[in-house]
Amino acid sequence: MKIFSKVSLLAGLIIASNGFAATEVNAKLGQNLKIMQDILQSSLGGEEHSSIGRIQHSYLMGQGVAFRVDSNSGWLRHFVMPPVPTMTHIAPGTTVVVSTNVDNPVSTSNSFSFSFDEEAVEEMAEAAEALAEQQQDQSEKLRDLREERRDIERDLRDYEREKRDLEFSSKVGKLDSDQQKKLKEIGQKSEQLKTQLAQLQKTLATEEALYNKQRAEQQKQAAQRQAELVAKVGQVFSNTLCDYGASLRDLKEQEFVSFQLSLSGRGNAKDHYWVVKKADINQCVTGKIDAQSLLKKASYYQY
Repeated sequence: MKIFSKVSLLAGLIIASNGFAATEVNAKLGQNLKIMQDILQSSLGGEEHSSIGRIQHSYLMGQGVAFRVDSNSGWLRHFVMPPVPTMTHIAPGTTVVVSTNVDNPVSTSNSFSFSFDEEAVEEMAEAAEALAEQQQDQSEKLRDLREERRDIERDLRDYEREKRDLEFSSKVGKLDSDQQKKLKEIGQKSEQLKTQLAQLQKTLATEEALYNKQRAEQQKQAAQRQAELVAKVGQVFSNTLCDYGASLRDLKEQEFVSFQLSLSGRGNAKDHYWVVKKADINQCVTGKIDAQSLLKKASYYQY
């Protein structure tokens, strides 16, 4: 009985292990994907570029390849865009790890016309930092003004309390000369503080309006710069697929090539996704459609 139980258990383990065995992915496909990853990296300015990080990829069995780049560091941290409603999400597949430890036989040292302009990026970063510093200075100025207002309001309350005490004393008995003088001084100082407070309120309102204006300008620049980056990345992605899509020869025609521009970690910013059919890439490679048409045919959404 014990021997039969052990045999049954062993058979069950063998069946279970066979049922969960990972599917082997074509080594040539892994090489194709690594080549395209390197081409995209070079096309976007290289791994050392200040606005674009290191591109990574994963393969979804039956779905296709997903490339991802994180722009969470560099000058883009100053630019955060309000979220846009999402579009239809693609059905998930089963993630299969593909080894990227392969040689790259294709040279990607020559960047084409869509590569990022390093000087332009630095200028945008400097402009963003300057605006951020202005807003920080304005914020500190507002904090000092509000603190000054609290001090004046506290002094006014103290004078009002002294005034009430003296007025109460005057109802009980006649105030002496010192008390009368004190009451007069309190009245004068209270009026002076009220005048200062009124002027301070005007100054504070003006500075708050300036702060809100600077903040609106920063948000406007954020939307503009981020939109420029997203448009640029989309152009680079479609052009790269048209020019070098033939390197994905082992990717099945019914599968997809997607690209994720990650903006996570900056407020409410959402990641941007482009999803292209391999069949459409083949059409662009053979000249039946151009890169702009390929980009229009791609599914684009934010999540």
